[in-house]
Amino acid sequence: MRIASITAAFGLVAMVACAPAPETAESSVTASGAFVVKPAPGRDVAGGGLTLTVTGEPMSLVGAETDIADTVELHTMSMDDGVMRMRKVDQMDVTEDAPLELKSGGNHLMLFGVSPDIEIGETAELVLTLTDADGTESTLTTQAEIRGLGD
Repeated sequence: MRIASITAAFGLVAMVACAPAPETAESSVTASGAFVVKPAPGRDVAGGGLTLTVTGEPMSLVGAETDIADTVELHTMSMDDGVMRMRKVDQMDVTEDAPLELKSGGNHLMLFGVSPDIEIGETAELVLTLTDADGTESTLTTQAEIRGLGD
């Protein structure tokens, strides 16, 4: 009788342990296609990009950093009367319905003080800072491919 009670108790514990976790309002963010364009000789400013997708609640990209540059900024790009205008912004939003695509010729990352030692084909760590609707910060680390101009 005792063995049956112990076996039943272990069975109940096993069922609870294997139950699915409750769903939460948290988001999952992924980065893909990250890149940095190697600056022209004698220059230390570069552009970069990636695609961010989110599952769940919207997020905002609020910053980025890398060990190959002193500073990384978020920039928008627009054409005004035939003139390309880039502007630093504090955040860029990403939702399930609207992934964030940062690319050459569009919204992008600007890197200042880029190391002259980077080589095309290498990768660099890129750490992205995101916030949710409550202002809670999180980071996402990805690898950015070093590309040549026009690649």
